[in-house]
Amino acid sequence: MNQPRKMKRLLSRSALLLTAASFLTLPLATSAFAGKEGVFLSDSVYFTLDKVALLSGSDEGSLRFSLGLNNNSRSTVDFNNYGVKVIDANGVTYTAKLNEKVTARVKAGETGTFKFTSAIPNNLSPADLKVDIFQWNYNDMSDIGALSVESAMVEAGQTLKPQAVLNLQEIDSNLSDNALVSTQLGQSYKVYKDGVWMVYTDLILENQSDASLKLPDGLELNFADGKGLTYGAQFVASVGTLLPAQPVKVTVQGAVPANVDTSKLSLLFSPKGKVKTTVLGTLNTAKSFAIAEIGDKVAYPNKDASTEPNGLQITTSWSAVNKQSDGLHVQANVTLTNTSEGIATIPTLTAEFQGVRTNVAVTTSDNAVRSSYLSQNESTTFHFQGILPASISTDALQLVVLEKQAAAATTGTQGTAGAGNTGANANSNASVLPVAVISLSSAGVGGVATSYAAAQDYKIGDKLPVNANTSLDSNVDFSLVELGMSENSDFGYKTIVAKYKLTNKGTSTLALPDFQSDLTNENGYIYSGVRQTNVAKNIAPNTSYVLSYSYLVPGLEQADKLALNLYDTNRLAVGSYKTAVQSVPSSGPISVYPFTINFDDYTLSSTYNRDTSYGYRLRLDLDVVRQAQVITDANFSTLAFEIVDSEGRLLTSKSMTFTGQQKIMSGVQYIDFGNVKSEQLNSGNKINIYEVVATPNGDAKRLLKTITP
Repeated sequence: MNQPRKMKRLLSRSALLLTAASFLTLPLATSAFAGKEGVFLSDSVYFTLDKVALLSGSDEGSLRFSLGLNNNSRSTVDFNNYGVKVIDANGVTYTAKLNEKVTARVKAGETGTFKFTSAIPNNLSPADLKVDIFQWNYNDMSDIGALSVESAMVEAGQTLKPQAVLNLQEIDSNLSDNALVSTQLGQSYKVYKDGVWMVYTDLILENQSDASLKLPDGLELNFADGKGLTYGAQFVASVGTLLPAQPVKVTVQGAVPANVDTSKLSLLFSPKGKVKTTVLGTLNTAKSFAIAEIGDKVAYPNKDASTEPNGLQITTSWSAVNKQSDGLHVQANVTLTNTSEGIATIPTLTAEFQGVRTNVAVTTSDNAVRSSYLSQNESTTFHFQGILPASISTDALQLVVLEKQAAAATTGTQGTAGAGNTGANANSNASVLPVAVISLSSAGVGGVATSYAAAQDYKIGDKLPVNANTSLDSNVDFSLVELGMSENSDFGYKTIVAKYKLTNKGTSTLALPDFQSDLTNENGYIYSGVRQTNVAKNIAPNTSYVLSYSYLVPGLEQADKLALNLYDTNRLAVGSYKTAVQSVPSSGPISVYPFTINFDDYTLSSTYNRDTSYGYRLRLDLDVVRQAQVITDANFSTLAFEIVDSEGRLLTSKSMTFTGQQKIMSGVQYIDFGNVKSEQLNSGNKINIYEVVATPNGDAKRLLKTITP
């Protein structure tokens, strides 16, 4: 048996191969068949395999192919001297029958094409099959060689991806037996939409015949699960006229149970009402359900039937899930990158956050203004956010990215909507279809989606690592420099004051960034932060500015395990950091960043005024040290000195600042308190010293020290 040879040389006279309805003999055209497989009778006479179609029927499959007899010799070759059969990988042979009566004699310098069909089992793939050519020697067969079905498909540019070839004559007897349409499997998605779970499957349809045709109304589509249950499916949009050899991308949709096992799902093509008895073709969709993880770079699906990548890459570059009082706050950044050498159009994207084990979905969109195109290596990021029920755990979350697409994805004239194979949206102008499904299971920790559990470790004073995909200027560094808490017994709550240092590391003046902040304890309780009332508008290059936020927390809050969460003005997460409040030392220097204050000595005495009123005079011997060179202006916090009696009632108070008049400084200073009644003069009085931050909600006070005379 001769082995097939690859024609690596250029033939001076070679075959022009065409498939026709009957046998054709054509003059040879000069051509090169580099790499095409052939079985040679001699150096000038050889067989080639073309137009291979592997069909899957209800009971058995079939292999259709064209065998070319290329006669470059000077004499006629009689095909009657040769026979054809199909062999599988196990050596089992299958009869190949001619589809039509043709002339067997191929004249010198001509090519003859012979079309065959062979009945084969449904479970065979192209890699399993070969077309075997033998020579008749009276009643004996002498093998000459075999041609690989898989190689013929690859050489012809046919895909080896899962596909089914439908013989439409089995639905409409008025069609020719050559009315074949191949269906190639694309991507599949299981998503929650309009109250039901849906499966969407992309297909590429190609008319394998030599004339235009439409899918007959009698074609029915169904999804089938591993239990044999079927679920009706339809095309999302009307499928129009299919031109010969012109592939068209379409999408099929069907409602399925929430618990359907997609690893055992198939798409069935059958005559209407006969899915249980007659199946024209089957596509196993199990491996087409690809669910990406956060950080995975995935090729963006083509809008057309092209098999070449479009160069767009889609990545869920970041995601955060935080459990708050009003539900589960979910955020995700989806980045599109143009990896091609040309210009790529940016699609119109929306998204949904969905609970995989619950019938919950929240639609979200990014309304940011962006360019319509991406140049080579350019990227654009869509930010999506939503709030889901707090009971959903992160390991049951998925992000579905959707694109608004043109409804009609056909070539030629639009067909009318027929039952069973056309979409409910046939008359609409656009459809919103899934293009990616991303698991958000890695966005949380252990299924408990509190920001404290997901927060990164942080040491107060260090630079805060921030998410680069936010509106905050990258030339500004952030640091948490102080976090203190004190109790307000009059109102039954505690106050936490946080100080942030912002440093402009750029070369030009920048607007002082605006950001939001909250604190979350380990149980998921969230305390919103309020920014100080007045701040500077700008920050000069190579300088730092300090601003404060205050947080009201319950009286029982210990604040020993907190997550500090920062957001930009669009509520896009900047970062989440584990921290705890700092205790105030009972002795030694006290930090009021950027200063430290040491109370070296103090005395309190009463005074009698000329108007017969009484007062207090506080003598302080202070050591005030600026520990960092940062800007402190009139908006900086102040110190409040409050005299209270033994019951904690306020008698009188006085304020001092770190700038301007009444500035607190090193050395001996006197603070006078007036308007004290004689009956309020007693030995149980004490002085509370607070740092005070003015906020829109009132003054936030942090207790620094208590002086007892």
